[in-house]
Amino acid sequence: MNRSIALIAAFSLILVGACSKSGNGSDNSNTPDITVLLNADIVTMDSENPSANAMAYSGGRIIAVGDETDVRTAAGDTATVHDLGGRTIVPGFFETHDHLFMSSNTAVVTDVSPFVTPTLSEALVKIASTAPGEDGWVTAFGADQELYEERRGPTRDLLDEIFPEIPVIVFHLSGHGGFANSEALRIAGIDEDTPDPTGGYLEKDDQGRLTGYLAGQPALFLVRDYPLANKDTALLAAKQRAAAGVTTASDLSILSSDILDVLVEATSSNNLAVRLVGGFFVTAPDFEELVSRRKDSENDLLRIPFVKTWTDGSLQGGTGYLLDGYFDPKMGGGGAQGSQEFFNAQVLRMYELGFWPAIHANGDGAVEVALNAIEFAQQESGKDSDSGVRPQIIHAQVTTENQIERMAKLGVSPTFFTTHVYYWGDLHAERTLGPEKVNRISAMADGFKYGVHPTMHNDPPVTPVNPILNMWIAVNRQSSSGKIYGPDQAITPEQALAAYTINGAYQFGLENETGSLETGKMADFVVLDSNPLKMDPDDIRDVSVQATVLRGRQTFDGGIKFSE
Repeated sequence: MNRSIALIAAFSLILVGACSKSGNGSDNSNTPDITVLLNADIVTMDSENPSANAMAYSGGRIIAVGDETDVRTAAGDTATVHDLGGRTIVPGFFETHDHLFMSSNTAVVTDVSPFVTPTLSEALVKIASTAPGEDGWVTAFGADQELYEERRGPTRDLLDEIFPEIPVIVFHLSGHGGFANSEALRIAGIDEDTPDPTGGYLEKDDQGRLTGYLAGQPALFLVRDYPLANKDTALLAAKQRAAAGVTTASDLSILSSDILDVLVEATSSNNLAVRLVGGFFVTAPDFEELVSRRKDSENDLLRIPFVKTWTDGSLQGGTGYLLDGYFDPKMGGGGAQGSQEFFNAQVLRMYELGFWPAIHANGDGAVEVALNAIEFAQQESGKDSDSGVRPQIIHAQVTTENQIERMAKLGVSPTFFTTHVYYWGDLHAERTLGPEKVNRISAMADGFKYGVHPTMHNDPPVTPVNPILNMWIAVNRQSSSGKIYGPDQAITPEQALAAYTINGAYQFGLENETGSLETGKMADFVVLDSNPLKMDPDDIRDVSVQATVLRGRQTFDGGIKFSE
């Protein structure tokens, strides 16, 4: 008897025992519902049982996966059976760097992102039609001067023409900056004599006049904080992720107790369409209070293993930390957002508190600072790479091969911002990194080479949640204009799927519960219209999600319905 059949048999005995009743056995009122999916092309991501054509689940867990005969035997005669007509089933996707709560507010403010508003002129029309909120401010989100067709952003002068007396803030697509009009700058007390904050700058033109562009979060927050989200927007954002096949999302931007309260409320009802993995900001004003609330806040849909910090800003925003500086010095520059000693102390504190560090680092200079801090914390705390602590490097857009090899030695896993190859690849080749260094962006192949369990993400609201597109990008390494960057860092479709499933589970410490389709694990899965591993890699981006299931509960119906 092989492993899968043995597990099926064992689980079936447990299920039968749990369902049996006293007396004549005719009372089946408490028998858990069993669902069987047949005629499916199942990619399990379980190396010992990689493929199957049938699966059964009950009570939120998989009770059998394998051959149809074995699965029917394990499920019994009372199961509800669905024929999937040859469709593909894969484990649920992990969005390993997400801002579910923060990004949910973009659903209730004017969206001027280039994905929906390709030109600056269109964006300005949208902004002009936006009514001030209760606070008297006009707010929009998603501006990017490098992605608009005009290659310009909504500067102060342009915004002043629309709203000369009403304050306007337009958040940058990256989340690491924004554009303000004169009234917004006046309210904030900012003028040409205001010094640049550490880690950001107030852009000026050739005459030394403020343009209204606030580069980096430290500059942005001088004028305006992010708009507030709420439980309803969080629930909506979760549904959007489920529609993309995501079963486990994340939010490492728990900035306050108020945000934590909303996330606890949203997850406690079990109505959230995704599982959520969270992280506290190390610079949160009430950080110590957040830490004390961790255990009482966690539930079946919310766990908080991480504390986040950031060592640089945004490459395309001009605030990334690159060892060799920007290819075009006019694009930006500067070092880390703090000294090495500053980050050493932060990360050591995370280890001492029992959290896992999640460190935002885009440039190779920032990655070096992050790895130094992790190595310092491991040495000082005595918690080495075998301690169970799983540090995460967020974005890791530019790395050296030696840095990835070092990640393996330190037990660090990167989550790569692979969508940059597609959306900003040309910009990086021309201005931020140059034609040679751009080939090191999102070095996924090296991640698999050194076994660091690499994943990838969309970092919403920076780019839309789209795991399928991200997998296509990682396999093809193609920009939106059709240029290929770093072909030696291309990965296989199998590796791309692993990055969004079992590797994501590993980074979140959930690999024993989900990430692959195995007996006993959670019934987290996605139904696709075709198998991305059995097609021309150029066509992967056309695969569509037809159903998403979290712990046996359907969270998205894209044409297939498993229950009424």
